Amino acid sequence: MQFYPVADSICDYPALYETLVIVCQEKIDSLFVTFIGSKSQKRIFIGAITKKPIHNPSKEISRIVDIDGRKPLLGKVSTWGYIFDRNNDGKIDYMALVGGAAAFKDEKVTRNFPRRNQKFNKEQFKLFISHCKLIFNHWVDDNYDGKLDAVVHIDMDPERDWVERRIIARSTRFDGRFDDVWAFRKDINIEHTPVNSTAAVVPFYPLGSGQGAITKEMLLEKTAYLQLFNRAAAECSIGKNGFWGE
Repeated sequence: MQFYPVADSICDYPALYETLVIVCQEKIDSLFVTFIGSKSQKRIFIGAITKKPIHNPSKEISRIVDIDGRKPLLGKVSTWGYIFDRNNDGKIDYMALVGGAAAFKDEKVTRNFPRRNQKFNKEQFKLFISHCKLIFNHWVDDNYDGKLDAVVHIDMDPERDWVERRIIARSTRFDGRFDDVWAFRKDINIEHTPVNSTAAVVPFYPLGSGQGAITKEMLLEKTAYLQLFNRAAAECSIGKNGFWGE
């Protein structure tokens, strides 16, 4: 929770003037794991997992949202994120992974704003576009054992294509059961809105339609990404001070 504002700021305000460079790329099983830094900052801060190798990260990975008509889009590569080693042991323990692109709600969005698939007028369209950005969900290994224990996940407006808030789901006993669950919209350190959930299921609205759930299985799925990154880090001999951290 202390590190989230740092990671969130990096997600929202990337240093676009920096040219991305590939520090190391390894094929692990059938996938390519690519570690990326910049010309001015050799420490790795981006990781990508793709079926084909990345050749030009500055062109293939878009760190800002693109717009096609009224639809916010990702870049060419959609399976990437900002990666961190908070305890500086040479292993990744925090991932802010791209989860899509959408508009983020604030006080300017009123209840009469068009619902999903309804038409916008010109002013509503301008408002929508001005609030669009990439979605990052934050996946955290809090006891540094190579397995995820917590997530900060977006929760969409159930009727509109707007991000309503973010949900925090933590397993503070590191057993996959969620015993610390709440939501916030702006400030993780101030807002603590209750979320109706159980130790096994935390309901949320994903990008698109329908309802989803944060579960132990979801943590295990993303743990596979974490372990793939760390296998590649070992193959690349990244070591201490190789990744961004605290």
